[in-house]
Amino acid sequence: MYELLSGQHICLRKAKETDYKSMLKHVWGNESVYRWMLFQPTHTEADALDRCRRSILFQKDNYAYFIALKDTDEAIGMCAIRESDPGHYEECGICIGTAYQGKGYGKETVSLLLELAFEELHAEDFRYGFFHENERSKHLAERFGFQYDSSYEMIRPWDGTLKTVDSCLLTRESYMASGKSGPVRSQRS
Repeated sequence: MYELLSGQHICLRKAKETDYKSMLKHVWGNESVYRWMLFQPTHTEADALDRCRRSILFQKDNYAYFIALKDTDEAIGMCAIRESDPGHYEECGICIGTAYQGKGYGKETVSLLLELAFEELHAEDFRYGFFHENERSKHLAERFGFQYDSSYEMIRPWDGTLKTVDSCLLTRESYMASGKSGPVRSQRS
């Protein structure tokens, strides 16, 4: 399992119990962030600590990470990918606190996840999904050359809201042809 993926300004790393306050502030308790996510918001420090502990356990056996600033190690977001079928990977959520959006951290996160999937895990393709009205996620997908292939509706579990999810795909061939490939600066456990 890859414990650390290091970019220029951020790293994707496994959660630490001390991350609960920054995750509560930047992600779990921030409506501007959780309105785009499937997960239920968290509002108290006690619930955030519990959620952080569950994240630590989940991340042990999954390609799931907290996004942290390299210079301060402060957790500002989270992300994950999974293998849906052999050789086929998909993102399972990418979110960054609003105070850190528009600074290139989303692009850096997606780049690190694509490097992990294609160069380390030898993915055949990578699926990226986002709520239809999430323009930032749509532009991020376009920037990396993802091709739209379908939409579907779902009921968000925590609030019963009907959401349309746009799904797009990036193939190994397209990724390699883009010239965006490079070595993942990672550490294995």
